Amino acid sequence: MKKNPYVSLEQLQQRKEQLREIIALEDKEIHRLWTQLAGKDKNSSRGDQLAAYVSYGVMAYDTFMMLRKLKKGYGSILNIFRRRN
Repeated sequence: MKKNPYVSLEQLQQRKEQLREIIALEDKEIHRLWTQLAGKDKNSSRGDQLAAYVSYGVMAYDTFMMLRKLKKGYGSILNIFRRRN
């Protein structure tokens, strides 16, 4: 059985506050990274945004066609990882 490292209620409350601060800092870091990854670039022009949308569409189409080709060749996507004798 684990021994409780906290002797008093004050120690427990201090640890609770420390954990809240750590969680808040990590939440801010996650938010910053997510915004950097998925956020829109405010300095891009309308043409740049349109080019990005077209690029995403081409990538989606290419992925769909690749999966279709693999399914046709192997019968199922899951059969790709099985050994053939």
